[in-house]
Amino acid sequence: MALRVSLPSRRTVQRGFGLLQVMLLIAVLGGLATMGYLEWRERTAVENARLERLHLSQADQALQTFVTVARRLPCPDTDRDGVEDCGGTEQKGWLPATTLRMAGADPGVDIGQIRYLVQRGAGDFDLTVLDDAWRPLEYDDDGASFFAMRETPTAGTYQANIRTLADFCQRLQAGADTALAAGMAQVNAAPARTVAYALAHPGDEDTDGDGSLFDGANTGATSVLEDPQRSPILAAYDDIVLDRPFASLQTAFHCSVLTDSINTVALAHDISSSVDEMKQENIESARRAIIFASIGAAITAVETAAVVLEGVSDAGNAAGEWAICIASLGIAANACAAAGIHTASAALTAGVIVANVASIAANVTAAVLAGNALALADSTVNASSLSCTVPDLTTQLNQAQGELNDAIADRQAIVNQIAAKQIELNNAIAARNQAIANLRFWVRWGYPWSSIDGRVDAVISSAGTWGTANSNYSDATARVQLYQDAVTNWTATRDDYANMIANRASMISQLQSEIAALDTQIAAETNTTTRAALQQQRLEKTARLSLLQDATALQNEYNRAVTNLSQAQSDLAAAQAAQSAALTSITSAQSSYASNYNSLQNPGRYQLQVLPSVVWACATTAINVCQPGDINTYSAIQSALYDLFGPATNVTQAPGPDSRYFRPEQIQREIDALQDSLDAADDRIDAAQDSYDSLAAQVANPPPCNITGSGVTPMPPAAAESILINVDIKGGTR
Repeated sequence: MALRVSLPSRRTVQRGFGLLQVMLLIAVLGGLATMGYLEWRERTAVENARLERLHLSQADQALQTFVTVARRLPCPDTDRDGVEDCGGTEQKGWLPATTLRMAGADPGVDIGQIRYLVQRGAGDFDLTVLDDAWRPLEYDDDGASFFAMRETPTAGTYQANIRTLADFCQRLQAGADTALAAGMAQVNAAPARTVAYALAHPGDEDTDGDGSLFDGANTGATSVLEDPQRSPILAAYDDIVLDRPFASLQTAFHCSVLTDSINTVALAHDISSSVDEMKQENIESARRAIIFASIGAAITAVETAAVVLEGVSDAGNAAGEWAICIASLGIAANACAAAGIHTASAALTAGVIVANVASIAANVTAAVLAGNALALADSTVNASSLSCTVPDLTTQLNQAQGELNDAIADRQAIVNQIAAKQIELNNAIAARNQAIANLRFWVRWGYPWSSIDGRVDAVISSAGTWGTANSNYSDATARVQLYQDAVTNWTATRDDYANMIANRASMISQLQSEIAALDTQIAAETNTTTRAALQQQRLEKTARLSLLQDATALQNEYNRAVTNLSQAQSDLAAAQAAQSAALTSITSAQSSYASNYNSLQNPGRYQLQVLPSVVWACATTAINVCQPGDINTYSAIQSALYDLFGPATNVTQAPGPDSRYFRPEQIQREIDALQDSLDAADDRIDAAQDSYDSLAAQVANPPPCNITGSGVTPMPPAAAESILINVDIKGGTR
């Protein structure tokens, strides 16, 4: 008997091989999805960090603007109503955004976003107080240093209660001279250091899991914020801190130039008093005053050069950021926002340059006054032998001219881009119209009309409807994701606060025990890295303990979380409804487009006009529809449709977003973005022109440095003091 072997059928082998292919495809797609998610998350983190630093920069500028107006720093907002609370002694709270806006300074962020720590130390370095803290310099013959000789207001001497920016500068100097002590506002650096003020942005996540977006020392109500240089440790910290030391604010407000300018006039008053007493020492002080004022003018000239270069830098940064903003059609939100900020910063430099030029003139004038006083006081002095220095601003003028030329050239480049884009738009419109005309031509095969002309209009109309629906759906989907994240975050926050309220007593006891155990570990630990990690854990637990111990603050945080969660849920519901409506619209539009596309691509037999008879054309893939003698238009119509609505692999189901049909709308958005940057370019030209005009006027007409006169009866000290008081009263004008 012959042996028979049963082999698997060919169909069984093929079926097994197809399953293997599907599994391999699923694995590849899963890997690609994971890679895409990780890349998206990293990019989001970088962009969020840039935006958070932008918010801190805006708040920092707003605080400095407030000081310029109020001549003090605002108190922190402790009840989160946006208004400063100066009644208590709290140094740490929230940025008082409403108070800043009332002073004409817009911090650009919501009041609930930023922690604010300000130095409110007792005595001479409470930076939230405006009082008569500063005294103009009076030269004395006891040999003391200039800055140590401040006259105390007494009856019949110097006028009291003159409150200007100089008083704020004095408090900054007092703070800078005071050693770190308990209770002073400080950042948790190593070693700790005092600050004039500091700001903290909480980031996007509660990385330390304490129920607050703020991490570490940024959470508590103590007078401490984290070190601005601190990096994330074990993924338990994502805050960003910006601090302003005393010296930084002294530089920002030109305190040395301001006080030196008033002190120069004070020296002139001293000269008058000394000359009245005929003391030889005062004649020498007049010589010092000439040198002093000349140095002040030279310093201001150097600062002017720095301001010019800073303006050029800001303008260059703005130009680059506008280019990114335009290229992304507004999608690169950070670049678009930064472009506007740098444009505004470049414009502000013009005002600073004007003020510096005026300061130079004031210093030169002070030197002339001192020289004249010397000539009047000492009849042996030849006025022609005295001179004062007038700084040469030619280099700064050339820099300003270069910035003006660059600004004009950049504006012209934008104009040229707009003109080129307009030509491109016209060409795109013409190309779209030609593609539509070609489609009609091949449908008619060159004849005047066909019986399916209406199908051309139908597919074009449905493509436009699909484009609008597709844009709406993309926007709605982005909003749903945004509000879904907000609901998730606020739900977790609310639940955490609810647990803290319900188990407050036991959690306080537990945290105290844990902190005590950590203290023991920290004391015994010799490894620097491990010790730092333990200290970080202690900071986090201490912050949580502080909130638990303040029942009112804890309840307020819970109430705020409930309110924000309710708002996020409402926003999410509205966004989901909009997304659902948009999805319905895009599904309907896509179905309509596909139907109209197929109806035009496969119309079957249709008629063409030929007088006096009718010619038949046929476009279809169906069998036994076309007749011998019919004109076969299928390939021509299909090619014309693809030319208008492609390229896309599924062009029969939906038009390509980058197709010839949609290209004019894309170019128009580019033109709109360029037009926005053109407005910014105009602002840059105006600022550059103001800077140049101010410097040109200084170079062309330098302040006179003519010291004249001879020894006569000197100005009465009372008259000189009156001038000094008037100058001091105006000392806050910058």
